[in-house]
Amino acid sequence: MKPRARWYGRGWLAGGALLAILGLAAAVGLGAEDANQSPVVREPSGQNADDKVHITLQTVPPRKAVVKWGSKSLGMIPVPRPLVVVRPRDSGPLDLVISATGFLPVHTRAYTFSDSRVAIKLTPVSEKNTLFGYRAEVPRADAGAPDGGAPAPPPATPPAPAPAPILPQ
Repeated sequence: MKPRARWYGRGWLAGGALLAILGLAAAVGLGAEDANQSPVVREPSGQNADDKVHITLQTVPPRKAVVKWGSKSLGMIPVPRPLVVVRPRDSGPLDLVISATGFLPVHTRAYTFSDSRVAIKLTPVSEKNTLFGYRAEVPRADAGAPDGGAPAPPPATPPAPAPAPILPQ
């Protein structure tokens, strides 16, 4: 019977030494900045001076599509280029609906905490069964379904004409 290998064998020791050397090299590299360079001044919390974000929207495959945010239309995605929406930074997420003719509408969310690029995959109506969560359409209950053995309702008969009034002679 073989003795079990120890977890602190030679392989772990060599790996630890390698990590220590790499960490030391990284620490020396961070302190080796040029003394003549001026430091980069950033605004608090990493915000740009203009406080705007650019959200870039592109469809895959490239098709002309309308982008709506609630009931407000943000614009149309032109075919060769993306649509760029400019919003204030940290103004909250945008719940967008992208619709193109011949394709299913796509609901997506774009965030405003940084510049972002959103690629929207359009699915043709004929391929909707390939989407996750697709359910086949259930036929209506009265659409050609058998009656299950129940007797047919009697045919509707027209009402009998009212008898003529009897007049005294």
